Amino acid sequence: MDDLQHPENSRTPAARRTATERDRRTQVQKRIDELRRRKKKERRRSVHPLLRVLPAALLISFILLCVLSAAITFMGRTEGSNHLSAALPPSNSAQLETVAAGSGTISQPSIFSVAAYLLDPQTGDVLYSKNAEQSYAMASTTKIMTGILAIENSSLENPVLISGHAVAVGESSAWLSAGETLTTEQLLYALLLQSANDAAVALAESVSGSEAAFVAMMNEKVSELGLEHTHFSNPHGLDQQGHYTSAHDLAEIAAYAMKNSLFRQITGTDSYQIPWPGHPFPRVMQNHNKLLKMYAYAIGGKTGYTSNAGKCLVAAARQEGRELISVVLNGGDSYWDQTVQLMEYGFNSFARVEFAYSGEPLGKISVGNFPSREVKAVSGNDLVFTVRKDFLRDFEKASIYYSEHLPYPVQEGQEVGYMVVGEGTPAEKQVPLTSDSRQNSPNIFVRFFAFTGSVFALWWKGLQWIIPGI
Repeated sequence: MDDLQHPENSRTPAARRTATERDRRTQVQKRIDELRRRKKKERRRSVHPLLRVLPAALLISFILLCVLSAAITFMGRTEGSNHLSAALPPSNSAQLETVAAGSGTISQPSIFSVAAYLLDPQTGDVLYSKNAEQSYAMASTTKIMTGILAIENSSLENPVLISGHAVAVGESSAWLSAGETLTTEQLLYALLLQSANDAAVALAESVSGSEAAFVAMMNEKVSELGLEHTHFSNPHGLDQQGHYTSAHDLAEIAAYAMKNSLFRQITGTDSYQIPWPGHPFPRVMQNHNKLLKMYAYAIGGKTGYTSNAGKCLVAAARQEGRELISVVLNGGDSYWDQTVQLMEYGFNSFARVEFAYSGEPLGKISVGNFPSREVKAVSGNDLVFTVRKDFLRDFEKASIYYSEHLPYPVQEGQEVGYMVVGEGTPAEKQVPLTSDSRQNSPNIFVRFFAFTGSVFALWWKGLQWIIPGI
């Protein structure tokens, strides 16, 4: 019965010996572990107290160093953006000193026309203005817009069937006949040399399908050019309600048209022949712009006359690399002489002041942090100004202001500063400076490695300070 109540007593002698051996080994291992712990405690007691805390102190110091250097790096690279300034002298300053010294007294031209305007289209500077924002009838100077739109929207070889509506316009004409076919090129010469009204309507119908649709296109171009005092009612310029412009707007239209090489070529041509079926001789289109023969520097333009508009002239001239556009509205019989006066005033009393050209870098701007990149401050236009010679002293330098640092992202063409010339004078001009390129925000991995590199760079500088010459 006792064996049944105590199963261990039923084990064989071999099993009992195995269990006893296991217990003995367990006790020995416990004893060994206890001895090891005692030895470790004895070794720790024998170590100096400072050495016992040194590993923890080093670890804490390293963590603090990482945190502090990271904070210094971050604070040093994210400080507020400052604005930098610089003085920029003209690139042609030596030439301007000579010009300013000999400028003498400058008198404005005597202009008797109702309105007048003188523009340097290359710099956008206005050299003379009289009633330039008031609206007046424009007569055949209308054909500047008609011509440039026909050039831009049709091929020169395009055949144009002349309609009865075009032939019926009347007054100045190229003697067109209903049903005949001419090319766009031939009609352009008739339009801009002979000032042919029938050619104007024929081109309008060819380009847009109808005169009314073409007039709508003309007014769309007015909006595109940002002109506020111009509205067209026909493509030829005969007096009509709602058909008007200003001297300023007309100069802008002419400046736009003169950028086209074909328009320049046609308006600078003395004469042009068009075949005339049924006649023994061709039709000769004579340029009505007498200024081409009167003034050595004239290169193109357009005349106009109606009883309401009076005698009008838009002219272009070029001298020693400089171009000018003049407008005289309702100038009377002396409108040729007034135009010459304007041109001479512009060429002789003004000089070009050249600071920089489009895209030329004027300053460097750092962008973002970790990593920091760079854009350049540039102008989208040439920083060239047409200045009256007795005001040149006010343009001896330009002041440039731009940001030292910008956050990500920076867009190409984003305004980053400005340049001022003639600062503090009535002739002061301010021009925006923009970014020359785009810089997008880098991804998180690039930023992490850039930041880590900046921290290590700070440590290396500190080490070089501690150990000079390392």
